[in-house]
Amino acid sequence: MNESCGPVADMKDLEMAKQQLQNLHANVMDLLEHMEECPACPLLSQAWVQSKLTLSEAYVDSVRDYVINSHADGPGSLKSMKKSGVYEEDDDDYEDEEPMNPGGFLIAIEKGMKEY
Repeated sequence: MNESCGPVADMKDLEMAKQQLQNLHANVMDLLEHMEECPACPLLSQAWVQSKLTLSEAYVDSVRDYVINSHADGPGSLKSMKKSGVYEEDDDDYEDEEPMNPGGFLIAIEKGMKEY
């Protein structure tokens, strides 16, 4: 295990996150395969489909950026900002929010897509 990853997380949460990411990957691969077989698929150009893809991409990008950049040592990284005193634990905008329900990340994406 990489020591720079910080404290050990709840293994159930990590397993759930892994399963969700594997499901996302499988769904993306199915859609890409479909595009190979049907490059002019009109369903993928519908506005509501484009909207959901855009929102999904933004959510996944945000999670990736948060997780990856939290471990980075470079300037502007969370680790670097904490070390220099620019960022303190109390500055976390999400600290007072309710934790995500057990349904996890995909339910949050689905809720966000319905609101969009």
